[in-house]
Amino acid sequence: MKVWAKIMNGDKIVKDIVFEGNYTFEKDSFISMVQEICYKLEFFTPVILDAHVDKFAQFNRVKFLPRDFIDVEGITAFIIERFIEDKKKPKNYLY
Repeated sequence: MKVWAKIMNGDKIVKDIVFEGNYTFEKDSFISMVQEICYKLEFFTPVILDAHVDKFAQFNRVKFLPRDFIDVEGITAFIIERFIEDKKKPKNYLY
């Protein structure tokens, strides 16, 4: 699974990363993925609820707010979005 994780402060991206790993939509796998992303970003790991896992599985996007962290300041959101890869190949045009 390939995802884009970004730490936001208002409308500005403070830090971001494109992460790729062998993870599934299961809860344990999702938690491991978020922990690894936060480790690479040198950022705090949020408290992950079943609702977060469900939102990511349903919408390919999850947004963690400051209330989802134990002690974090200076951010408005931590967002993880899944890349949807288009399986269609571009047409080859001959000129």
